[in-house]
This record gives sequence, structure tokens and C-alpha cells, in this order.
Amino acid sequence: MVGVGGLLLGCSGPQRHPEMRADPQILVRKWTRSTHGIFEAGDRGVEFSNAVVMENTLIFGDQTTGLVSLYPGINEIRWTFPIKGGIVSPLMASGGSAYFGGGDGYLYSVDVETGKENWKYNLRNPVISQPTLSHGRLFVTTTDDVVYAFDAGTGKWLWHYRRKTSPSSTIYGASPPLVDGTEVIAGLSDGFLVSLSIEEGQLKWEKKLHFGTRFTDIDAHPVLENGILYIPSYDGNLYALKRDGNAILWRFDAGGSRTVLLENDKVFLPSSDGSIYALQKDNGKKIWKFEMDGGTPTQLVATDKYILVGSSYQYFYVLDKNTGKGLYRFNAGYGSGFRGSPAFDPATQRVYILSGGGNLYTFEIPRQSTKAYPHGRTTPDTFTLK
Repeated sequence: MVGVGGLLLGCSGPQRHPEMRADPQILVRKWTRSTHGIFEAGDRGVEFSNAVVMENTLIFGDQTTGLVSLYPGINEIRWTFPIKGGIVSPLMASGGSAYFGGGDGYLYSVDVETGKENWKYNLRNPVISQPTLSHGRLFVTTTDDVVYAFDAGTGKWLWHYRRKTSPSSTIYGASPPLVDGTEVIAGLSDGFLVSLSIEEGQLKWEKKLHFGTRFTDIDAHPVLENGILYIPSYDGNLYALKRDGNAILWRFDAGGSRTVLLENDKVFLPSSDGSIYALQKDNGKKIWKFEMDGGTPTQLVATDKYILVGSSYQYFYVLDKNTGKGLYRFNAGYGSGFRGSPAFDPATQRVYILSGGGNLYTFEIPRQSTKAYPHGRTTPDTFTLK
């Protein structure tokens, strides 16, 4: 089923990479499912949710229907969970349940096997950040800088932390909390990173990471590795600081609202300046930079060779992970870019991403044959898909 977004592929804005194309040697486009009717294609413009692969099924959320489960191998709907206002946050799925924020102001838990509601809680404010599940508790941050803790099984409110001051100008986002030991760490729109007690939500420490006068938001999920926190502010810097929040080890002069990706000795940053950076993990020095044609990037997904990323502008890219060279560019249509993060299924080598035009795109990384066998046979894990 091809979505109406396919009708827009001829429309394009200014291009920084006219040489790039949708190279089938890198990525093969499979099926596309439209979540909008033909007269709804341009009514949203933005889809914040993501797809999640769970064994032989795929679940995703959109602002038209709500939560959808389908069989990705045959592109067939399994069940739907309608919500007025749809879904406005990324999904978090674990232990047989999906957690997300609805456009109706509720926080939801839904059984991923049956599509039935487990519970919902009226927050009266959108939850647009991905919930965090840890030790049977669910943690979320709302757009008005309130961090909540719930019992994940029952939806019972446990505590909340409300910020006393907020900036007058802020971007539409919120930081997914990080849970580490007895602390919950989250960024806030006033430029502070805070640590809260996991039991009662009491403030343990705070660190201001942005001193600008424009957007001070810290909306990314903090990433912790070997006692070091990595966290960008929106239009400021990427910071590497000690776990206790006191000492900044290094900072890089580009920020963002997306979570960094750590791999081996590198930090990959999707920046609000429209570029993807690879940095040295120990000192923040730039290894490579890729400038997108326009817009801001989605979350990054890494395979063994590639970085996968969408742009809010109109393109989906595949980059060489070692060099930053652009290898593939798919045009979703001008003004129909991507906000939700890509999902990669290593078992099938498939990639799923929802566009602002309401189209769920499916791509596949071709498997390359490496050894010849008599009569044209190959081993099961080395065949080439056409």
C-alpha cells in the first residue's frame, strides 16, 4: 500500500546534496502504509511517534488513529487502539506493554498482545517525551517541566517534581528521564540538568548547562557511560560531565534535542544546526560532519556500517559510520519530513520510519553474497535480496 506521500516526491526545496540518490545497493524501499486519508495528508505536518519491533509484530503510533499493531512481513493490521488526538510521544515498549502520551492529555499503558488498555492517567498536559521504565516504575517529563513517577503495573501516581521557574521561550519538547541507581536524571527547559530521588522525587543536585538568551531547553535523554553523562542543550553545546553533575569534562559547540549515540570511542550527535557529528569520546574533538539539506535530524540509529537518520525537512539519509559520507537519500516530499526516530530490526535488516505526511516507510538493507556454491546456491545468511 503506497501512501499519498508518494505523490509529493517530485516536490523539492533547495538541495545541499544533489548528487545523492536512493541507491538500491544501500537500501531497498519495500512497502509503505498511509495512516492519513487523502484529504488528511497535509493536516498534521508532524508525527512524533516511532515504530517498535516486537518479535514478529510492529507497533507504532500516529495522530490520526492512535496505536497500531501490524505484521510487518505482510503489511497486515493486527489491531488498533483509537485515541482522540492520536499519539504525540515516542513509544516505549517492554514487558508486554506499550507506554506513551496521547493527544488527549492522558498517559497510557496498552497490552501489546491484545491492544487493550491496561490503564491511563490524566496529566492534563501533553507527554511528548518517551517514557522511561525502570524497576517497575514509569517516569515521564511533561511540556511544563514536571517529572512524574508512576507504578508501571497499575498506573498509580507515586510522586512528581515541579520546576518553579520556566523560560518564556521554549521549544516543543521534554527530556526522557534517565534512571541510575537511586536517582532520576532529567533535563529541563530552563537549561538545568536535575537529579531526583527515585523514591520521593526530592531534588538531590542540579547543574545549569546553558547560559544563552534564546532557547535554553535540555530536551534530550541523558546518556551515561563509565561514570560520564553526555547531554546536549538545544542551541548551545554538547556536554560531557561527571556523573554527580559537578564537573564538565569537555563540551562541543553544537547542541540539539536528540539523544547522542555512543559506540566504541565515538559520540554521534544529531544537532539542531542541521548536521550530524562524529566526535572523539574522550575529548569531544570532531572526527567528521555531515550537513543535511535542511531541517533538524531525528534520533540516530546505527547498524554495523551505517548511520540512519531522518530530517524534518524532507529526506531520509544513510551515512557511512566511519567517514560520515552520505550514501543514500530518500525524498519523502517537501514539507513531509521526519520527527520520530527510525526503528531497525537486525533480524530482518529492515528499517521503519513514520513521516510527517503520515506514511510509514519500510526499507531493507540488501544482504550481500560472499561465497559461491555449486548450482548457484548460497548460504542462508549471505543471499542477495533483489
